[in-house]
Amino acid sequence: MKDLLVSVVKMLLKSNKIKIDFEELEFQLRSHPTYPSLHSITGVLDHFSIKNYALEVPKNAETLGLLPSNFLALIKEEQFNGFVLVSRLNQRLQIFYNDNKKKIISENEFIDIWSGIVVIIEEDNKVIIQDSKKENFTNRNILIATIALITVFFVYKNTLFPTVHFLLSLVGLAVCILILHHDLGISSKVLSKFCSEGNKKTSCDEVLKSKGANLFGYFKLSDVGIIYFASLILSWILVKNSGYSNYPLIIISLLALPFTFFSIFYQFKIVRKWCLLCLSVVSILWLQAIAIIFSNFRFNELQFNLNAILITTLCFLISFAFWRFISPKFKKEQELNTLRIEHFKFKRSYNIFKSLIGNSNQINTRINITNEIVLGDSKENALLEVVVITNPLCGFCKEAHRLVEKLIKIKGKSINIIIRFNVKADLDSIDAKISWRLLEIYNINGDQICLDAMHDIYSTTLPKDWLLKWGEPSKSEYIPILTNEKGWCEQHNINFTPEILVNGRSFPREYDRIDLVNFVDDIIEEETEKVNNHTPELNLINQDN
Repeated sequence: MKDLLVSVVKMLLKSNKIKIDFEELEFQLRSHPTYPSLHSITGVLDHFSIKNYALEVPKNAETLGLLPSNFLALIKEEQFNGFVLVSRLNQRLQIFYNDNKKKIISENEFIDIWSGIVVIIEEDNKVIIQDSKKENFTNRNILIATIALITVFFVYKNTLFPTVHFLLSLVGLAVCILILHHDLGISSKVLSKFCSEGNKKTSCDEVLKSKGANLFGYFKLSDVGIIYFASLILSWILVKNSGYSNYPLIIISLLALPFTFFSIFYQFKIVRKWCLLCLSVVSILWLQAIAIIFSNFRFNELQFNLNAILITTLCFLISFAFWRFISPKFKKEQELNTLRIEHFKFKRSYNIFKSLIGNSNQINTRINITNEIVLGDSKENALLEVVVITNPLCGFCKEAHRLVEKLIKIKGKSINIIIRFNVKADLDSIDAKISWRLLEIYNINGDQICLDAMHDIYSTTLPKDWLLKWGEPSKSEYIPILTNEKGWCEQHNINFTPEILVNGRSFPREYDRIDLVNFVDDIIEEETEKVNNHTPELNLINQDN
């Protein structure tokens, strides 16, 4: 269910032509505290500023006709209960369970299994975030390495047997790398084609996690396979370069055949499931053995060439040593990635956040002035009020401004963002001048121009350059706002910037300020429940200590 959810969310974005870093998408989804829930889907889409709606709609053909061409739907079947991607095909619907499993059904058949819950994406989304550089770099390196190996091998004149055996070794190495990915829990399209969950007779997971998949209880099948095929590849290149006999490679290929009988017997009799990856390795080993027919090898003419044996042995030792050195690093990286996911899942738990923020005193954020900088869609009676106490010359306030920019991008939520300045009383000071000027810009030019000006001062622009660009303040009617904001800070002992107040409570210092974005939906949901239940504690912003 979990891996399927990652897959269908990716497919939904691709079907809507939204390009993002899918590696980051998978991380954000897996590290969400409620994964694999509906809340995790909408939370991650909000994280990427993708306009989306999670709705429960009537289950009928008329409603279905109003939905977009591609959407996620929660369905319940005999053997499946979860989200699928639904695409419209004239009067029929195509359901995608993952990249490989899909089916076409009628609208009536879909309505019978549909829960009425959908996730849709607005068609005007234009989100484009560059793909993972790490993934592109890795794929490019693999391609370059493969081309280099093939080029080096084919520099020398080759007959049919060396060519076939060498290319099969490359394919075998690729299959064993897929087995390694499975062992490490790394998902991919190619791997999912081999290890799908739809067939009861096949299960890569059961076979590869069984005792028989370990040599001497220590070496995994992926380790043995990678060392074996990498050694053959290296041996072929050196043997062709030196001109020695390839008889040692032929003998090794024949000696590998008993493993194939054990593998088939173990899968058939012991596990009673088939692993397509394992069967692929078995097939490659047999094809390599059959390819010997095309060589001039004869047992009665077998001659042991010491140099050829030494080269082949050396290649196996080098491959073994290199893999024993590098494989723990792959496994450690995957372990760290798993810990990172668990860390963020713990960090993004709303119950923990709620407990920590509840430890701070609740203060009244109201000031008896107008024209203060207030940003957001809901400037009055918002369910979530965020007060950012800042100073234009404060270096640490840059992170707080990034939070403001993130919150502004969250559309359709009841969010109110107040920018409150804590600056020197001297109006000739640089911080007071800039704050004064920002108040002027906000009240005269509006929200967006004010945000642009704030972005400049909280980035790399020098204060003097900022004043040259945006001008000196001149409207004296905005001075009382600064004075009242300063007095309010002194009244509540707020002496340092930045300070973030969330519905009147101080944002916990255990979190990075930008982490507030992760809790927006939970806070609004909780405040909505309070309003609907008519509890005395409606909104914390109107409460005093």
